[in-house]
Amino acid sequence: MKKIIEFFGGNVVKDVLSGLDGLFTSKEEQIKAENVIKKILAEKELELQKMQTEIIVTEAKGNWIQRSWRPVLMLAFGFIVIYVKFIGPLFNLRIPELEMEFWELLKIGIGGYVVGRSAEKISKNITINKK
Repeated sequence: MKKIIEFFGGNVVKDVLSGLDGLFTSKEEQIKAENVIKKILAEKELELQKMQTEIIVTEAKGNWIQRSWRPVLMLAFGFIVIYVKFIGPLFNLRIPELEMEFWELLKIGIGGYVVGRSAEKISKNITINKK
């Protein structure tokens, strides 16, 4: 999510706006076009955030599995890391090699878990305020 926002919020906007320099002859036309593009991108970013919030709100209202899959998955990741780094070496157990994909998945999981939990807590306030 963060990369998507950075992509649309930073690089794409700068590239599009710099491309406008050659399209318009007057500064006024260029500023007007820039404002329209910025407005459209801001609206689309807001739509994306609303969709993500709706997903999390729906998940938070669901059954135990829907509410608990992130914590269960992160506990499993945590156990794997603890086993590989501490338990395995301590007791001379076979230690599997964790590929880079595992660590990338763990980074994504932690990021999603933190954002998801924050949104889950916020969603309770949103649903209370709607009633």
